[in-house]
Amino acid sequence: MKNYCCAGLIIVFLAFNCFTFSQDVKQSIDSINSISYEIVVSNLGRSAKIFSENLNKARSISYPRGEGIALSNLALIYYLKGDYDKSTEYHIESFKIFSSQQMYNELSNAYGEYGYQLKRRDLNKAVAYMQEALNIASEHNIPESRLGKLFDNYGVLKEMELDADSALLYYTKALEIKKKNKDNIGIPYSLNKIAVLKAAQGKFREADKYLSISDEYRSKESGNFGRLENLSIHADFLKIQGRIDEAIDTYEKCLVMADSLDYNYMVLYCYQNLTELYKQKNNLLKALDTYQKYSAYKDSILNIETNEKVAQLEIAYETEQKNLQIKESQYKLDIRNQLLIFALVIVILLVLLLIGIYRYQQLKRIKIVKEVEFKSQLKNTELEKEIAEEKLNISRELHDNIGSQLTFIISSLDNLTYSPKKEDVYQRLNVLKSFSKDALYDLRNTIWAMKQEDGDSEKLTIKLNEMIQKLNSSLSSVRISFQNNFNGHLKLSSIQILNLFRIVQEAIQNALKYSGGGKIDIMFNNYEKGFEITIKDDGKGFDVNKNWEGNGLNNIKSRCEKAEAELNISSNETGTTIICRIKCFNEDPKLITTSALLN
Repeated sequence: MKNYCCAGLIIVFLAFNCFTFSQDVKQSIDSINSISYEIVVSNLGRSAKIFSENLNKARSISYPRGEGIALSNLALIYYLKGDYDKSTEYHIESFKIFSSQQMYNELSNAYGEYGYQLKRRDLNKAVAYMQEALNIASEHNIPESRLGKLFDNYGVLKEMELDADSALLYYTKALEIKKKNKDNIGIPYSLNKIAVLKAAQGKFREADKYLSISDEYRSKESGNFGRLENLSIHADFLKIQGRIDEAIDTYEKCLVMADSLDYNYMVLYCYQNLTELYKQKNNLLKALDTYQKYSAYKDSILNIETNEKVAQLEIAYETEQKNLQIKESQYKLDIRNQLLIFALVIVILLVLLLIGIYRYQQLKRIKIVKEVEFKSQLKNTELEKEIAEEKLNISRELHDNIGSQLTFIISSLDNLTYSPKKEDVYQRLNVLKSFSKDALYDLRNTIWAMKQEDGDSEKLTIKLNEMIQKLNSSLSSVRISFQNNFNGHLKLSSIQILNLFRIVQEAIQNALKYSGGGKIDIMFNNYEKGFEITIKDDGKGFDVNKNWEGNGLNNIKSRCEKAEAELNISSNETGTTIICRIKCFNEDPKLITTSALLN
């Protein structure tokens, strides 16, 4: 058992070491693959060796990402060396890896790089690859920071298609992106392209301005590749302006630097331009010498077999891409069939669900009908109860006011039959006549209050004002004033109107009977969300605690409660003040009204 444990520990230890080793190798591969562009192109021979070794390392540990990026770097190196067949081979291998690993950033960049490299061999195909690169970038939302180089290279293709405006647009876009991301390596490439375009348009002052700014960036680079490119552009500008001797000297310097960097294309470019310049100077011997060097160099890096091999590799890649598209179409068809089956199942489930919902709604509707019937019965019961209560209130109101007054009239008429003097009979009849008018007036006020279905504070104040004017016309020793300071217009139920009216009436009667004062003030004032009614006299007052049960105060208290109001009574030797505050109001009149009951 102990031996098994030891063996297990050894296996785990070895597996951990293998995993750690694998991770270390991956980090090393990624580190080499991330070497900057200027260092890669500064020594193409050494760079080719380094990235070939890196490619083998990535393959040995089955690391597709590292393998794809190493292939992409080798494709660039061999393109600059002029070995187009190897460059194309590496490009196509990298396309496969980036596509299978869904490395869309790298795939877009690789397509763009290959399209740019094809520009002098097959412009139409170059444009097609570049457009595919832009489509991949757009489809997969590749960050803007990675699009600068693509826009630059696409601008070159547009310039070669003689579309100067589009070329300038893409160069400017690329420059803005690079400046935004502080890409000091990429900025001079965009500046150079704009400078060359301006020179082609004959705008040499603007061209020199852009190229000078580019020179400042190039002077800070560690390698000579960027400075070589700028030097060749200076030579081109001199050639275009007809400054032949200066152009020759500059191309000679470029030739030496390009040869030291193993930059085959630039070597050919310098030989080609030197041949043309020597011919312009009529130095035919020198022109022949440079042309022979150009031809020999060109033959060493480009021949018919290379073009055929490149074409074969491209055809093989395109065939494989078509096969992949066929497989993808078949996969999409399978997915579509699965989705159709899934959709059919969903439809069946939805139909069953709808049937269930319909059945549930039917049961719910039956339940609602029963609930409505029950609520209707309950409401009718409550309605009958409210009618009974309302009848009781009406009978109490008529009994307390009109009934007592009629009783007084009847008893007074009975007493008249025993009066011995005729003068007393006339005098008492006049009193009874006046009292009967008051009773009739009181009955009318009661009926008015009961009939108010949609009453409001304004109607109440008008009726109180009428009552006070009538009282003032019959009083000589006491003056009653009415002041309405309430600026609202609030709804009141018939019960509230009746009870508030009775409160004021009762308070005035008490003041006339018991206060002994000469003035009674009735005021309506604003109060919080409602209003308050104040009845104040200047009489002798009374002890509220001792006399609460008398003087009609209980009636006032009871009516105040029915009106849903607050009551406050204060009294001293200078007079009595009764305040009734209304806070809450019924927004809608009650369905059962007093007038309906009277009918």
